[in-house]
Amino acid sequence: MYLSKKTYVKQWEFKKPKEQFQVTVKLGGKKFNGIKPERISYVTEELMYWRKANQIHGWFVNNGSEILEEVSYRLTFEDLQNLLDTCKQVLDILNKSEKKVVQVRSGWSGGEEIYSDVEVFDCEDEVSDLLPPTQGFFYGSYDINEYYKDSVEETLRFLEGELPNCQEDDEFEYYASW
Repeated sequence: MYLSKKTYVKQWEFKKPKEQFQVTVKLGGKKFNGIKPERISYVTEELMYWRKANQIHGWFVNNGSEILEEVSYRLTFEDLQNLLDTCKQVLDILNKSEKKVVQVRSGWSGGEEIYSDVEVFDCEDEVSDLLPPTQGFFYGSYDINEYYKDSVEETLRFLEGELPNCQEDDEFEYYASW
């Protein structure tokens, strides 16, 4: 799971020098002639990577503009602000919540299901309204547990650190490779 930012850097003649980007591409410390800087329109930066944070994936699917079905989504600065606010609300609920132990199916052995005890937060209804676990192939655990919380905290830290460096007209894209 990746979030990237595209910055428009096209060199237009009508722009003042202070409005111009300078793009340099080097290979092995030397200018690389295979890419012409004057033809570069966008620079794409990978901002964040997640692994099996299905609740974050679900949020992007439900709030982004689909580019490629179930794979990539376009987002705005405002969308990411909304995700930041959602993460704050969810963490507030999780931090106030008690934990409970539940049994979950963890596999099969000899044709029989195997169950394990798992500690989860006792706030599924509240959290699921804001940032529900998303079901799917290879999406990780659907429990609202410490891994779920860690993914939300990681997303919150990233957004708090990155959004102040972004412009409202920046273009963002979420890409999932399950």
